[in-house]
Amino acid sequence: MRTVQLGTTGIQVSALAFGCMSLTTARRDAGIAAVQRAFALGINFFDTADVYGRGESEEILGEALAAGGIPRDQVVLASKCGIVFQGMEPNYAYKAYDLSPRYIKTSCEASLRRLGADYLDLYQPHRIDYLTHPEETARALEDLQAEGKIRHAGVSNHSVDEIRALSAYIRLESLQTQFSLLHLEPLETGLAAICLEKRMSLLCWSPLHKAVLAGQSSGAHDDWQQQREVGAVSQLQAMAQTYGVSASQLALAWLMQLPGGVIPLVGTANPDHIAEAAAAAEITLARDDWYELMVIGRGRPMPWSQRPYLYIQVR
Repeated sequence: MRTVQLGTTGIQVSALAFGCMSLTTARRDAGIAAVQRAFALGINFFDTADVYGRGESEEILGEALAAGGIPRDQVVLASKCGIVFQGMEPNYAYKAYDLSPRYIKTSCEASLRRLGADYLDLYQPHRIDYLTHPEETARALEDLQAEGKIRHAGVSNHSVDEIRALSAYIRLESLQTQFSLLHLEPLETGLAAICLEKRMSLLCWSPLHKAVLAGQSSGAHDDWQQQREVGAVSQLQAMAQTYGVSASQLALAWLMQLPGGVIPLVGTANPDHIAEAAAAAEITLARDDWYELMVIGRGRPMPWSQRPYLYIQVR
């Protein structure tokens, strides 16, 4: 597995990361096997959060690493904080955010206990907290760095302006955001550009658009969005055949070809799906094909009036 640098840290991480949201008690054994398979394939970057399964994800990830005899210094562990649960099960919801210093420090220590780890390589505020000044959040993260509990800070689901506000007080090494061929917001709103400006790695959650780009569909195509997705996937599959790869592999390769170290977070408890995703790191698209996929994902020509591609007709 080829590697890329995480921000400016000097840490080399796998070109794909393992997203741990799918690690749940109901699929504990499969999840542990998937984590261990990922490491065997060269994936050394694992991303989780305190709210995934209300802590289950962190516990299972820690268990998988320990059971596999995987040395702590051979993996890069990332987690997130700041989402506050309210209500009681089965109707609990997260409706509030808290990035106050006390909450961040308490959350980090709880994550470390669940993971069975002494430190996190990357710690990320999960969502913006409007009631905490970014300088306070930055101070808490710097305190955790000074205590050796985290090495570096990043952010998740922050806007361009929110990134600028927090990065005025602390060095941020990454942004985690939704990004795929069917969700192009990072390219359209400047999120990808600010990551290049700030030399931050861009981590993509839902890189296969909830498995739609892998050809999995609900079967209901009764609104315009679902119909658009079906059309895009059919064209993606046609191009994938010419490359001799799967549609999901081509969709992941499209993300990884962007400059600046764009890293898809592949979330699955299926070891075979991890192996398929890992192979995407070795695929390079021709420049014209990359832009053709961009047009397919957009569903319309590029803004500078580039001719609209219809891949099936062209080929």
